[in-house]
Amino acid sequence: MELYIFNNIENDECIKGILEKGNTIVMRKIIEFAETRGVTKSSIREYVVTLLADDDNVLSRVALRGGEIGQDLYKIALFDIEQIYSKLFPTSIKYTPSDNSHGFFDGYRKSIERMTEAKSAEELLDSLIRHYRECGSGELSRYAAFKYDGALTGVSEIEDITFDKLVGLERQKETLRENTEAFLSGKGANNVLLFGDRGTGKSSSVKALLNMYAAKGLRLIEIPKHCISDIPKLTKILGEKPNKYILFLDDLTFETHEKEYRALKTAMEGQLQAMPKNVLVYATSNRRHLIRETWEDRQGTDVHVNDRMQETLSLAERFGISLVFSSPNQKEYLKITEELLKRHNIEMTAEIEKEAIVWQMNYGGRSGRCAKQFVASYAANHKEE
Repeated sequence: MELYIFNNIENDECIKGILEKGNTIVMRKIIEFAETRGVTKSSIREYVVTLLADDDNVLSRVALRGGEIGQDLYKIALFDIEQIYSKLFPTSIKYTPSDNSHGFFDGYRKSIERMTEAKSAEELLDSLIRHYRECGSGELSRYAAFKYDGALTGVSEIEDITFDKLVGLERQKETLRENTEAFLSGKGANNVLLFGDRGTGKSSSVKALLNMYAAKGLRLIEIPKHCISDIPKLTKILGEKPNKYILFLDDLTFETHEKEYRALKTAMEGQLQAMPKNVLVYATSNRRHLIRETWEDRQGTDVHVNDRMQETLSLAERFGISLVFSSPNQKEYLKITEELLKRHNIEMTAEIEKEAIVWQMNYGGRSGRCAKQFVASYAANHKEE
């Protein structure tokens, strides 16, 4: 083959094997691919399609930016795809994977299936351009959630949490919905700080947003504190992708001597490279001001104490929205417990109320998390009744 745009795939060992009838090499690669990444039963076709979908080339870059594909670029790309379609798709080697549930995002799976089932080279090319625009390419196209620790790793199993399962928190949920929907529609949106008592639904609320809006292009990337300095490098990559990304900083607190809070403050607002419009930061913390203060900090030996206090407060001010999550009072705690019990078809009684109160006294105080743990234990112990 003589390819002009998709020439990178010519260097692939499996592609060489297909062209040279090296069936042993092909089978080795296809077996590994099908069992670890395959989502269809047409493993050879899908392998070729996946190489195209992951390829970094001039067509993918134009499509990712949302630019119009020029007539000449389209014709040259079609010339390449016609060769690929005629020489690689009809191979007689067959292999059906034992499982095709690898935890990939549903939109990615459907896009791969659509390209694999293409009835012509032109249909394949049109589907490929659509894939670049809707899913992106590479690792970021396959999952809805990621962990970052120097590199992105897709999360195949996302916790099944929705706003319907979070009892109460109506004001907080509505604010998060409004801000996230504005973000997805390209309107002005704010970074969000969710702070307050432990076990009150801060992290769960962020995860619920992903389950609610993943199909509309929302992606979640969890970043540990020690990787905060990588945010500018990461956002530069994300800025070229088609989806909307929330950088999730969970359980965030700093000591005054830690340099990460300055790195986060600079990344969010204060560097020459502006944060891309498709990236926001959502952080959870038990502290409103994120940086632990002592009375010595307020009354210490620093001549300009107020300046130092302003420095510690300035990070929290980078978040346009701050939402407080407070522990419920006893009435609210019992109401949450009652709602959770209903999902197990259990009616609240005076006896259960007493047990719920004893539980929260023994297991960390009143919170939505405590109510959930009580209900899980109670339902498990009374399922035969």
